[in-house]
This record gives sequence, C-alpha cells and structure tokens, in this order.
Amino acid sequence: MKLPPSQVCICIPAYNAEGTLAATLDSILAQTYQHIKVVVVDNASTDDTYKIASGYAEKDARVSVSRNPENIGGEGNFTRCIELASGDYTAIFHSDDIYSSDMVARQVDLLDGAPQAGVVFTMAVNIDSVGREGKVHVLPKDLKPGEDGLYGFDAVFNAMLRNGNFLFCPSAMVRTNIYKEHIKVWDTGSYATSSDADVWLRILSKFKAGIINEPLLRYRVAQASFSYTAARLRTAPHDMLRVFRHYIGLIGANVIAPDQMRDFRLLVLKDTINRAFNLFLGGRSKEARLLLSDLFRFETLSLVLARPDFVKFYAFGFSVYLLCILPLPKRYRMSLGGLRYHG
Repeated sequence: MKLPPSQVCICIPAYNAEGTLAATLDSILAQTYQHIKVVVVDNASTDDTYKIASGYAEKDARVSVSRNPENIGGEGNFTRCIELASGDYTAIFHSDDIYSSDMVARQVDLLDGAPQAGVVFTMAVNIDSVGREGKVHVLPKDLKPGEDGLYGFDAVFNAMLRNGNFLFCPSAMVRTNIYKEHIKVWDTGSYATSSDADVWLRILSKFKAGIINEPLLRYRVAQASFSYTAARLRTAPHDMLRVFRHYIGLIGANVIAPDQMRDFRLLVLKDTINRAFNLFLGGRSKEARLLLSDLFRFETLSLVLARPDFVKFYAFGFSVYLLCILPLPKRYRMSLGGLRYHG
C-alpha cells in the first residue's frame, strides 16, 4: 500500500523583512514539492512585513500569517515556530534567503528514505543585497558519512571542533515530532546567537543527520544583515564556543581525543584573532594587542605546527598585531575591514 505524501510545514520567522520577504516566499511557493504549508511568523514588525505576508495569504491558500503582539526576540520567534509547526516535517526558513526549487523535494526524499535521520541540511552559496553570488560553501573535507550515508553525533561534533558550525540553520528540515517532543525551545538564554548549534547537537544526540552537499540555499549576507554586522562588530567570545564547551563537559574532556581538544583550542585562537581584528577596526589597538599576547607562547606555536592548514590564519593574527602598532587613520582601518568581510 502506497503511503500518502509527507506533509511539510515551512515556518518563516520575520522581523522588518519588507525588502526580502516577497522573494523568499516566491522561491518557497515555487517548490516542485507541492505538499507544503507556509506559516509566516511576524515578530511585531514595524514595517510592511505583515502586509506583504497577508497579501500572499490572500492569494495562496498554502500561506498563513501569525503575528506576535510584541517582539519576543529572534530565537523566541523560532520557538514560536515550533509551537505552530504541523505535518510530518518542519523547516524554519529565513525571511531573506532564496531556496532552490527542488530543495524541499530532495530533503523530503532523504527523510522519507532514512527513518533513522532526524534532520536534513543542505549547503549554501552566499548572496549579497541584490542577489549576486559569492562564496560557495561545501562540507568540511574531514567530515565523513557512515555506511548509511548519514552523519552521527561524533562525526559532526568532531568536525565542528575543527571547523566551527558549518550547518546552515535556514536549510534545516526536521521531523516535526522531534521539534515538538525533543527540542521544544531554542535555548537563547544559554547560547544566544548560537542556540541553533545546540539544537542540532541535541538532535544528533538521539538521531542521525542527512546533509545534501550542494548549495541549494542562497544565503543572504548583505551589509545590512544581522550576520554581517555581528561579524564586524563582535569583540566578545563567540557564543558558539559556549555550546562546544557545554558538550565537551557532557562528554568529558578526558574522553575526547587529544587531536580534537587541539582543534578546539585552535578554534578558540581563531576566534581570539577575529575579535582582536574587530577591536583594531574600532580603534582599540591596545586591547587588541593584549588579546593577541598568547600568539607568542611556545604552546600556541606547537598547536599551530601540528595543524599546517592553520598556519595562514596564524600569520593573519601576527599581521593584526603589527597593524595595531601602526597609527592608522580610521578610513584605512575601515578599508581593511571591507576587504576582510566582503562576500
């Protein structure tokens, strides 16, 4: 007996997204997979986001709109999406990204054919504010699937310790019952902007993941976007490191292989160099030099020499230190920032 087609709920958390929401909705409604419903969750926008979403709902019965009476924060709105989710699979897509027409179909095919998988991701290509494509993201070379073609907790977590969080939040499709019964909330209180990494690791602690290593998501990284601004301004440790430290604690630092702990320490060093560069951009060179003092320790050099692929970034750290010694005017610092964060 043929099973009925899987039903997909696509939630779109949105706040002041009047400039991009229509293009996002157009790409979702043009999916080749027809068994979808779309819920736009407006987070008390002050622009025309709600009006635009309502216009789509009037024209297409697959679209509905839910509006929060007050802004509950980005991750709070993600939790609201889980509450509103229905059907077999749920995707929380972003209001400024563009989705390939066969993305949902390919994700459904994977989940339908792999009951042991709880979530499926795709890779992405960056786009700017006008849709020009930039960097194409692929899976880390050191990440290998199991014999079933899926990825378990150990493989993904070890790759994250080496590469950071390479999973694209707005590409994830999750079994709805997993969101509702196992995840329930995005833990922004503990992990702030990296609560998505915690969600994926929580899922992977019980289920496997499928990853389509193709850029089916066009991921917007515009100068006005949150991710672009956060990258340029952040001088505090990355929230992602809190997530990783939590899971290292759960596993036990004495259980994790020495190579993996080395990778994590280098990831922390990379974050430190990025923070120092942002301090330099903001004219806080003395603080940046202090932050980079560990570059000159023998222990740090030993870690880097054990990972030849890290030498280039280590050299960038030295360059930042030297730049902090020079009395560069603001316009030159901003030019360097543009080169660093472009695309």
